[in-house]
Amino acid sequence: MFGTNEKFQLIRVPFARRGSVLYIYEDFEQHGQLKLGMSRHAEMISGTDFMFDIEFLANGIPVPYEYFADAGSIKLTHGYRWVEFAITDRQHLRVRGFEAGVRLKLNSTNPGGGANALRGVRSLQDVGWEAEMGKYGTMKFMPIEGGLHVETPYSYEQGKYERAEFEFVPNAATRRFDGAFHEFDAGAEIFPFGVYEPFDKLVADNKADFAEFKSKYRKVARGYEEAAEYAVYTVWSYRTNPRGYIKTPAIMFSLQWAIVAAGWQQSYNAMAMQRDLKEAWRQICLLFDYQDERTGRIDGMLAYTGAAAAMQPAFQGFALEFIIRNVGDDFISAEEAKRMYPKMAKWANYWTTYRNAGRGDDATAIFSPHESGWDDASNFKDGFPAREPNTLAFLVLLMECVALLARKSGDAKAADEWIARSEKLTKIIVEEHWDGEKFATIVKGKNVDSMSLADFQPIILGKRLPQHIIDKVAERVTAPGEWLTEIGLASESMKSDMVTFGISFVCGRVVAPQNMIISVGLQAAGKQEEAEKIARLWCDNIKEKGMILGFAPYDHFPLTGEPAPDQPMPFATDGWPWTTWCANSFMTLAGSVIGA
Repeated sequence: MFGTNEKFQLIRVPFARRGSVLYIYEDFEQHGQLKLGMSRHAEMISGTDFMFDIEFLANGIPVPYEYFADAGSIKLTHGYRWVEFAITDRQHLRVRGFEAGVRLKLNSTNPGGGANALRGVRSLQDVGWEAEMGKYGTMKFMPIEGGLHVETPYSYEQGKYERAEFEFVPNAATRRFDGAFHEFDAGAEIFPFGVYEPFDKLVADNKADFAEFKSKYRKVARGYEEAAEYAVYTVWSYRTNPRGYIKTPAIMFSLQWAIVAAGWQQSYNAMAMQRDLKEAWRQICLLFDYQDERTGRIDGMLAYTGAAAAMQPAFQGFALEFIIRNVGDDFISAEEAKRMYPKMAKWANYWTTYRNAGRGDDATAIFSPHESGWDDASNFKDGFPAREPNTLAFLVLLMECVALLARKSGDAKAADEWIARSEKLTKIIVEEHWDGEKFATIVKGKNVDSMSLADFQPIILGKRLPQHIIDKVAERVTAPGEWLTEIGLASESMKSDMVTFGISFVCGRVVAPQNMIISVGLQAAGKQEEAEKIARLWCDNIKEKGMILGFAPYDHFPLTGEPAPDQPMPFATDGWPWTTWCANSFMTLAGSVIGA
């Protein structure tokens, strides 16, 4: 799947495994240099002290190598010599080699590099070594076959270790080595020496686990099978085990950059997993395990280290409505409805209480662009509080979801009340926010003069909207020259003077969730041809470029003709390299919109 001579290298996506915090990636600037990192502490790779350079050794000397990785393992080769890594879901990885050794060299990515993370190191009676790395936990290096050489000289002048190198070397007789690298917190269970499974079994188990995970997804349209393999791999390898603040398995946005399980992203995951409806429902409900019992609020993001305060839109109703439209609602039992009804009702009432616009109804006014999902869109250029129709549209669908749960719980009266509230909100969206051309954001009583794609997102309400509005939205977003580009919908009109393709997230780039949301909305509104046109353009680009969250549609600004700034090498603002937001958007469009 990934390799030196493959379509995709590990420059933007890491080699990883479901349930592990360890990953291997190729350095962005030193191509050919693989590194071993950890996501548990939620630090971006550009500023963490926990990073090892991986050196391939021939006769004890570092040599260049090529590599190939799939779901089972990653293999490094130099001629006939090879080294192979396999990651487990049990807090360790294995490494073996033939006629070669491997050196793990601690090398911080913070200024100065070096062994900053190392706090202490000691030899163990059972042959291995243990390294204490402060907030990163304790590491254990174990030779299974062959030897282990450790170099950790300490500088009393600097008050830290000068370097830390852990070198697995082959057995002189067999010319092979086999070793293990453990990472664990205090008190965590680790494998004692001598109980490791055969390496080949570990590789086979990894591949089988990936295949089982892939079975949760619908078959994608013809021509997208290879891209689907990469998409599912991305989601699988970013999926956590319970650990730290994360109580149940969640799916991270990234392992290298934003190491968080975003609130609305868990519902993206659910939309794509239509062949495992129990898991899809669990993903939709996941964030409610962390809900504030008093207010009903849900944090926007989870990390191993805690919750992030930024709130994201109430996406659960949109996701659930999409799944039900495809497969029905039998997967929600009466028991599950009773469990989740009060939680989702509180969530809906949080918005109408704590983001209420103060006019005596359920209309809302948000305080931050993050609350709409459009981080830096032009429809917020007039400031806040903003009466923003996208937030209302999500709330309409959430209220319908709450009504469904109430009905399945046996409370028909409450269900009818929730439906009535949702219908009133729909009326507000149509009568107060539709200006004849788009859905306008309102600030201080005036419509914002915006050219954002966000102005069309209430199409997610589908046939709840009048037909003339549906027709106008479909016409405008598919007309060439503004939002529609050769790689999908741009987040800002190409005729806008606010377009940027730099670090701004949704003010010009072609971004995954927005293309998925608009396409799904058009499909719900009966505009299958338009939905599929957008979906194919976007999916075709992803098929060639990989699971990147956002792309610059042009190398120049269409309004002025001026060249756009050179796109940076992969880092946090470079369209967010290989993310599960993109991967699940792809699986939803390729599996449920294209060819539907």
